[in-house]
Amino acid sequence: MKDKIYIDRIIKYAKKIGRYMEEVDTITDFENNDEKVDAVILNLEQIGETAKKLSDETKQIYNSIHWPSIIGLRNMISHEYEGIRLNIIYDIATVNIPELLYKLDK
Repeated sequence: MKDKIYIDRIIKYAKKIGRYMEEVDTITDFENNDEKVDAVILNLEQIGETAKKLSDETKQIYNSIHWPSIIGLRNMISHEYEGIRLNIIYDIATVNIPELLYKLDK
């Protein structure tokens, strides 16, 4: 039952990222907007933190999602915040997050 709550949280955080990115047309727009950068990074961190709590059974149900990468990103954000490359975060927010939402909505 907890895993359902965790999946719902991941979806919520991913949708927030999608909303934050709606008005961002380019990587330059993203890099120049500290509030959007901080909001996206915070929600990516929350997705990874929540993913760590999922059972192996639930991760297997959603086996098309590469959970270790999601958790690894969370660790990188938490421990290397100042060294984060914004072009990677931008790509994750614009490509990987929509894919994650698609896979979780199946």
